[in-house]
Amino acid sequence: MWTLFSMVNGRRPTSEAGWFTLQVSDDHGMFAMPAVQPAPAGGAYSFALKSAAGRRSVGTHTGILTVRACADAQCLTPYTNASKSVEYSITVIPTPEWETLQGNAAHDGYVPITLDPSKFVKAWQWTRPTPGVIGGINSVATSEGLVFVSEDEYAGSPSLYALDTATGEIRWKQQFTNNWSPALNPPATSNGNVYVTTTGHGGTFLWSFKAKDGTPLAQSSFSTQWANLLAPTVKNGRVYVNAGSYGGVMYAFDATSGTKQWEGVGGTYGMNTPAVDDRYLYIHDGDALAVLDTGSGESVARIGFASTGSSLYDYHGAPMIASADSVIAWKGGAFSGRAASSAEPSANRQLVDYGISQKTTRWSSIKSYKTQPAIAKGVVYAASDNPKSLDAIDEATGVVLWSWVPGTSDTKFHRNIVVTNNLLFVSTDRALYAIDLATHRPVWQSATPGMVAISGQRMLFVTTGTTLSDGKLVAFRTR
Repeated sequence: MWTLFSMVNGRRPTSEAGWFTLQVSDDHGMFAMPAVQPAPAGGAYSFALKSAAGRRSVGTHTGILTVRACADAQCLTPYTNASKSVEYSITVIPTPEWETLQGNAAHDGYVPITLDPSKFVKAWQWTRPTPGVIGGINSVATSEGLVFVSEDEYAGSPSLYALDTATGEIRWKQQFTNNWSPALNPPATSNGNVYVTTTGHGGTFLWSFKAKDGTPLAQSSFSTQWANLLAPTVKNGRVYVNAGSYGGVMYAFDATSGTKQWEGVGGTYGMNTPAVDDRYLYIHDGDALAVLDTGSGESVARIGFASTGSSLYDYHGAPMIASADSVIAWKGGAFSGRAASSAEPSANRQLVDYGISQKTTRWSSIKSYKTQPAIAKGVVYAASDNPKSLDAIDEATGVVLWSWVPGTSDTKFHRNIVVTNNLLFVSTDRALYAIDLATHRPVWQSATPGMVAISGQRMLFVTTGTTLSDGKLVAFRTR
């Protein structure tokens, strides 16, 4: 379902006398036609057009809009030679699926849609069927009407579930029953496939399945040492995993066959995933940003500070591709105190902006932040507990443009930030809020703080729990 808006503007010549009306028509039926309106004397006229129901399929739509003048209020008697037409071409693109940490390979947390908070309604709630040792679930990924949830488990036989996004019903599940007691990490999706890693020690694999029915596709081995990982990053037919027995190893696998393409140096022991564009891979080790060639895994640059050996620790985050030639990442590693991939780190950390072509740091944030940030249209959004505020930061300069401070009953921020064209989603220890980007004020809230994701069908998902998942997934319809 899509909503399109357009404007038809014009001006009535001052030489025209008498009363008449104006009517707009669309030969393609792409737009719902507005009411006939009187032409203002000597003034400008404007028609706001909204897309017609059932005419918003993905693809390119062309047509002709015509404005004509009439002698009556219903425009049943049009004047001869008193019309003007204009051709239009509109390309409708689908809402992207939520494929990995912060939605995509850039990890920017931006979903290019406009939402009406008055239409938000809870659709369903799903609870992990088995309690397990940890009892939580990981952050989700979506694909073609399914949302994928993995059980956060360090020992036992955890499962990956495919749930119907509309109903929450289980469509299929894959249980990992081998005896190596794997940790099961968050899933990722791309091009009709779902990917997930298990990281025990001898049982460390990247698994891939057909998203629609769970058909196994590949099982690819790599090295780690009982670490928890973030979701893989998938881009241009490759799946990227950051791990390593002693930390700081990047792995690239073919997304179809599972064949290992290369190994490279960069990143940390665990809780890390790279950002990837069409040319480079970006991975942080807490000290510096490593830039690798996506084709070969060869090092292109290391930008930042001297190594302190932090690759042997968890990073708890991912770099974020901002505007052209800019990548933003946390400085320093983090610690959650739990051997759990659903755990949130406790640290507030500085954000650093890296200029890739000049191989330099452009700015470091004055404050330290806690939530996984988001970026859209040149503005970085991050939340801090010290002092408590959600900040909108100029991506070019690092200057704070505006802030929102929750009430005194909200003591800490948690989890991730997701931003759309008009709203920002952020959690505190008390609630999940939708902040209007124009007014900088909350326009919706729910007592379900947690990790947020938005699917291609515009379902809003929350993996609830602040510092650790409580094993529940809550779904909201947004239209």
